[in-house]
Amino acid sequence: MKITFRRTLITVTLLAVAGVVVLVSGVIPVTASSGHWPITAWLLDYASDRSVDFHSNGIEVPPLDETGMVKLGAGTYQTNCIFCHGQPGKEQPPVAQGMTPQPPLLRVSMAGMSSEEKFYILKHGVKFAGMPAWPTQNRDDEIWPVVAFLNQLPEMSHQQYLKDTRVDPAETDNPIKRFVAEHCASCHGLDGNKNVNRRVPVLAGQNRAYLKASIQSFHDMTRHSGVMMPVAYHLTQSQINELAGYFANQSRNDSANHRRELKELDMNDLIDFGRQLAHEGDASAKIPSCVDCHGPGDWLRSDTHPRLTGQPAWYITRQLELFGQRKRGGSEAEIMHKIADKLDDRSRRALAIYYESAAMHEGDATAKEGGS
Repeated sequence: MKITFRRTLITVTLLAVAGVVVLVSGVIPVTASSGHWPITAWLLDYASDRSVDFHSNGIEVPPLDETGMVKLGAGTYQTNCIFCHGQPGKEQPPVAQGMTPQPPLLRVSMAGMSSEEKFYILKHGVKFAGMPAWPTQNRDDEIWPVVAFLNQLPEMSHQQYLKDTRVDPAETDNPIKRFVAEHCASCHGLDGNKNVNRRVPVLAGQNRAYLKASIQSFHDMTRHSGVMMPVAYHLTQSQINELAGYFANQSRNDSANHRRELKELDMNDLIDFGRQLAHEGDASAKIPSCVDCHGPGDWLRSDTHPRLTGQPAWYITRQLELFGQRKRGGSEAEIMHKIADKLDDRSRRALAIYYESAAMHEGDATAKEGGS
């Protein structure tokens, strides 16, 4: 018995010493060019699949068929994902082919995944696979359009993808317009008027100081957005100034796009409540009025505050929710935290519906210059 125990102890000790020698010597290659051993690849894939399946249980999937959802997700994919996964209908980029493990072709690898699993991977990333987490953990609402896009990816042609993500700048001699066409227009439109989806704000005619402060906050990563931070991070101060000026100088087009929801639903009572709250506030709840900072009207307290008239109600509601949850950030976040804390669901919705409808219902000339 003693001999057997002694032999076992010696064997374990020798194996441990051998392992340390191999580790310290560096004899085992860690080169990406050699790839994983088959058993290593299988273990990593199996462990990843089981983990995603387990942790994605219970995630609630919102409606993914709203207007512009896939197109919005395509724009985000173009900005954040093509470097590793490539564009639909094309081969994987050459640099990604040299990674270990190789980023998968999503039209194949995600074809059998549920929306919950796709969301979980996009939000949290995958260890040992080079798959990063979403740039902020505070904005689940930004991830779902990408899920909607990935659900359509297996059937999407390269031509359809380009149609959803490319905008012709027309004036090719204008560098700022070319930049907007490449990085901004698929979601915001070339002139800042286009609402590809109700989650996207109108930029045309917005206060220049506010636009500059917003882009700067995204650049500094003090305003949370997995869509905007990667775009703004690489901007120079000159580009930030030029983009703010470009969108601020665009004429506001009071199109019917942002009124679609209002025309479909009878919300007169809610609009009246929102108008009262915006113009008068609620003294009993210590909620100040909104118009002095956000319009409509000829005078605003500061150009660093956004005009809200004509903005999508969904977008305004979500921003107020993010302020209340301390998940938005931005240059004026501290001011808005105190106000958002006092707004209930009905008040947020009423204010959002009122501001979206203000240009249509009040005919305010100043409102047509607004945005956010």
